[in-house]
Amino acid sequence: MTQDATANTEAQNEVSSLPVRPQKKFQRKKHDGLWLMSFSDMSLILVSFFILQLSFSTVNQQKADVLREAIQNSKFTAKKDSLTAVSQRIENEIKRLQLDKNAQVKLDQTGVTVEFKDGLLFATGSADGNQQFSEIIAQVMKVIASAPKLYKLKIEGHTDDLPIKSAKFASNWELSSARGISLMRMFLDRGVDETRMSVQAFAHTQPKRPTIGLQGPDLEQARAANRRVVIRIEPENNPT
Repeated sequence: MTQDATANTEAQNEVSSLPVRPQKKFQRKKHDGLWLMSFSDMSLILVSFFILQLSFSTVNQQKADVLREAIQNSKFTAKKDSLTAVSQRIENEIKRLQLDKNAQVKLDQTGVTVEFKDGLLFATGSADGNQQFSEIIAQVMKVIASAPKLYKLKIEGHTDDLPIKSAKFASNWELSSARGISLMRMFLDRGVDETRMSVQAFAHTQPKRPTIGLQGPDLEQARAANRRVVIRIEPENNPT
């Protein structure tokens, strides 16, 4: 055997005599990937919850239709007979007559709401029309009365919380009722069918601004806001 062969044999013997390290076996940790399972479970629960909510909910189709109409016509493309068009005509007339501070128009999912401060329509503590603004009010009422026949008019009378007792009105209930009826007669004179109208008297029971705890000017402003007449223009079959 040559010296080179002998050297190779010795080197191999030395390598084989070295200790061999065992290969470390990869072990998956106990909680690896469990967050994915939790996330999937939570997503399934949420989807199931929303489906369950939808299955039990009752959709007011009339309100949905009115809301959809308002959204579709929001870019001044309202149809002539739509609530959006009605709202725009009334609002334009109020602005033209510079009554913005005394009258407000609002369009929502139930219909059009026109609110007047009581001093604009009636004398203080009275259901008689305010002669100072009678001609101006007649123009606004004419526009409201022109609303298409498929809509009804609901007239509401509201007062403040100060008691009233006179020869004509025993309480705020009589006053708010008389004002609503007076306004209804304005529409009758303008050709609105009485079957399309209703009158509700709320007296002081539905304040626009609470008065509890108020004093001085704040109290007077709240009471002034509560003295109002509201006209609601709504679809005939609106459940509200």
